[in-house]
Parts: sequence; structure tokens; C-alpha cells
Amino acid sequence: MTYGKFRDFFYLFTVLHVTLFHKSESFCQHPSARIRLGTAIFASGNPSLQKAEEAAIDKFCSEIDAVLQSDNPQDKFLSFTLRGVKAPRKTKNMSELKRAQLEKEKENLRGKIREVQGRLLLLKSKTSVKNTKENKDDGNLFLQTTIKYHGATDVAQNFKLCDDFRLKNVLLSETSPKSEWGNVEGESNERTFPFLSAEMKTVDGTWMLDLTQSSTKGKLCKFIKTKKALLESSSKPLAHDIPKKFVLSPSLAFFQKLGITDENGKPKLARTSKLRQCQKFVEIVSRLVESSNIANSGSNSNHDDDDHDIIKVVDMGCGRGYLTFSLHSYLYDKYANLKIESRGVDVRPKLMEEVNTIARELGESFDGLQFMTGTIENAEIEDGIDILIALHACDTATDDAIWYGIKKNSTIIVTAPCCHKQIRMYLDAHVTKAKDHPYVDILRHNIYKERIAETVTDSMRALLLEIAGYDVQVFEFIGGEHTSKNVMITAVKRSEPRSQAQKDNLRQRLNQVAKLHGIQRQKLADLLGETLGDVEDEKNSKYNRNGMPKL
Repeated sequence: MTYGKFRDFFYLFTVLHVTLFHKSESFCQHPSARIRLGTAIFASGNPSLQKAEEAAIDKFCSEIDAVLQSDNPQDKFLSFTLRGVKAPRKTKNMSELKRAQLEKEKENLRGKIREVQGRLLLLKSKTSVKNTKENKDDGNLFLQTTIKYHGATDVAQNFKLCDDFRLKNVLLSETSPKSEWGNVEGESNERTFPFLSAEMKTVDGTWMLDLTQSSTKGKLCKFIKTKKALLESSSKPLAHDIPKKFVLSPSLAFFQKLGITDENGKPKLARTSKLRQCQKFVEIVSRLVESSNIANSGSNSNHDDDDHDIIKVVDMGCGRGYLTFSLHSYLYDKYANLKIESRGVDVRPKLMEEVNTIARELGESFDGLQFMTGTIENAEIEDGIDILIALHACDTATDDAIWYGIKKNSTIIVTAPCCHKQIRMYLDAHVTKAKDHPYVDILRHNIYKERIAETVTDSMRALLLEIAGYDVQVFEFIGGEHTSKNVMITAVKRSEPRSQAQKDNLRQRLNQVAKLHGIQRQKLADLLGETLGDVEDEKNSKYNRNGMPKL
């Protein structure tokens, strides 16, 4: 085979398996990519190495084509990955000149291919899906190829595999899509192989192509036999929609008892959001539990010696107990060596009686789950709580719940605040008084006033929790389409308390936030004895005198 013919063949392979949507992609001129490939893979100047590269690419191409064109490719082919040049990364000690060069190099990469992934799909027509009894069509095999670009949106396309299927006849169309950047500046009209390495996984093993070697000592293309365990872990289903992995199976009995799913484990009408909320909540709390020490038997300092093998959970304002049931079920299954005690507290006696009945009907695994009628102030819970939950506790009830968790020495506190009315009162008065305040033109709009009240209140709560000895995060825990009250505050008790200097710094920052927004009082600050501003005589406020009793 002459060099010209081989180049033409290689051009077809590149279009076939790699640059499906680029019309004239050449190898990146990025300096870090100049290993040997440069702008053309056959310009290395080393005849023996050039010959080895040609043979390696030819071998790799033939193996992919042979598998995809076989009678039953789904029984052999798993996936392929083609990797191009990586974007350069900044380092801490990099000079400004080098940073500028790096940014220019990254700009030159924009729109060029970073990686290509391919897998097989089994797709059915809409008619066969709706009419499965009448139409016995098992579907058709497609090759799904996903191109990942530098600084551009990924592009995916499915190609049907049939007897006369030849990708070179399908992908040479002038109308083939590109990235949103179109023709990249500096592209060559002569297509080359724009990748440094590639691999194809089959049921027998993995074919690997490595074009970064500087000599012919190592094999550029080799086959590695795959162990069965590794093979199973890398295997992907042929379905277009890959099944999602849930921390809790939707078919669990308690979901059905609570009316979230039906007998087939499918969410009922208007209950999909609730199921998703339960899943996301448990996923978040599970990470907090794993990062803390409460799951390690005997390591929880909150417990007495007789209770070291117990995880205690309290849900304040639990309502119907969707999250209480979910978390209890997860902890019971996850930590079989520990006893799980969960308590739900709510003011509605009939509702508590109903959910208690459901818990008893669910059997032994829910023996440790109990619901009780009461308020946050009078809930009779023993000290040594591991996890305190309070989702959507209205206005200052969230402050009461946080304070309760701190006083009970809870290791983890999880809240989703609701209805920030207390701070809104101060913002209204502040805008009226301070006509020259920089926030005047913002706070005169009610919608912004409401949002700022939420942001400021939760920011102050986060600072107060840090003063109390917790590491805090504030984030959106579920999409706004499911609930508008979707901000979550998580706090994990530190193993070592903060120094006095650190606490003083937090108090100073807390007072700066309060002063900027004209806030003189905040419920959690009052309960913790923290004074806002210079109002020393309000330290013993009505919240201390007439609010929640001391524990």
C-alpha cells in the first residue's frame, strides 16, 4: 500500500469513528500536543516509527470494523473511546506570562475534539413500543457516538447498523453537523488522526492504541485479555435510557404505604416530585453520615457507653414522615451492625397516630421508628442526638430546631428553612429610614426584599452554627420545579472546636451583616446568647425569658 492510498484510507476511518461532524479537523496545533504527531501523524521523520504507527492504526481500524460489521456485534462489542489532546491546566506557581500563554493555548483548542465515545444501542420504533403485542419487532442496533469538544457542547448521533452498512458512505456528507464553533480557525484541509490514544472494549478483552511512544520498543497497538469481573463492571445495557441508580428502591413497601408509589413501584400521579425529594434528601444525609464518625461503632462521643452502637435521628416538624421513613429505612439497611432509633415530632395528634400505625405494619425493620405529638419546645428527647432534621419549619421554627440540635449536642443538623418573616420586618424599617442606603433601589421591590430576607437570614444562621462549632454548607438540594423552598443548610459538628480568635472573627462578620441590613434581633442569635450590633441590654431578650425553656 502506497503512502497516498493509506492516507486516503485513514481519512475515511477518521471520519468513520472520530470526527463525525467536523468537516476539516486537523490535529491541534496546541504546543502540549506536539509529541510527534504535530499537524500530521506521518510527519515524525523517523521511518521505522512512522511505519510502526501506520501498522498500529491499521490494526486498530481493522479490529473496530471487524467487530461492528460482524453478524451479532452486540455479543462482542462493548464500547470504544478515542482520546485527543488535553487542555493545559494552571498551576499555583505559574507566572503571569505563562498564564497568558496557557489561556491562548486553550483558546486555540476551542471547538477541537477532546474525546469520542461509542456504544451500541437497541432502539425500537414508537409503533412497536406502543403496540408490543401486535408488533414483535425487537428493534434495530445503532452505534451511538458522542463527541466531546474543547469549549463546545457535546454532539451525539445514532447510526443504524445493517447488512450493507458502511460508515464511510454515511459520514462524508457535506451537511454533517459540527460543534457550534463551526470551522475552527487554523484547520488544515487535510484531515489527520487527531488522537493520542484509543481503546475498544470487547467481551474478550481490550484493544489499546498508544501513539505517545517515542520509539518502537513498545507495542503501539496491543490486546489485553479482560477478567470477567472487570468485564461485567464495564458492560453497559443496550437500552437508550440507562437505568438510574437510587439510594432507595421506589418499590420499597413504605413508599407504597405512604401513597407515593403504586404496587409496581411507579410513582403515583403528582407524587414524582415527592419521591425525587426523598431520594435526594437521603443521598445528601448519607454523605454527611459517611463523612462524620457516627457510623463507626463506639466512636460517637455523644453517646454513653451503653448507647455507642445506636444512631439516633430526630425529625422536628416531621409531618407525614416521608423523609423520616426514608432516612430510617436507608440507615437500617446500610448499617446492619447498628441499632437505628428515629423519632418524628409534630403537633398533629391524629397524623402522628396514622404514621405510627404505618410504621408498625411495616414490620421489624421499623420497630425503631416512632412518632410523637409535641412541639420543638416540649419534645421529650434524650441527649446525644446524632442527626437532627427540620425541613420547611416555618420562619423562626427553623431557629428553634437548630438551637434544639445544638443544645442536644447533635452531630449532624439538616434544615430546609421556610418563610423568613422576622428579618423581613427589619428590612422594611431599614429601607424607610435609610433613604441613601445602597440597597434602597433593590429593597423597594418586594420580590427582591423577600429574596434578600431569605439570603441574609440563612447566611446569619450559617455563621451562628459555625460559632457553635459546626462546619456548614448552604446549597440548593432539589430543583425549583419541585419546591420553591429548596435551600438546605447542613452542619456537621467539628472534632476540634474553633479557637477564640476564629470565633471572634465570625462574630465580627455576623455583626457586619446585621448592621448592613438594619437587623437588631434574630431568633437563633438570641437563643445562643449572641448580641447583634451594640444593643447590649437586649442580650436577655423575650426569646430567652418567654421563649423555649432551657434544656
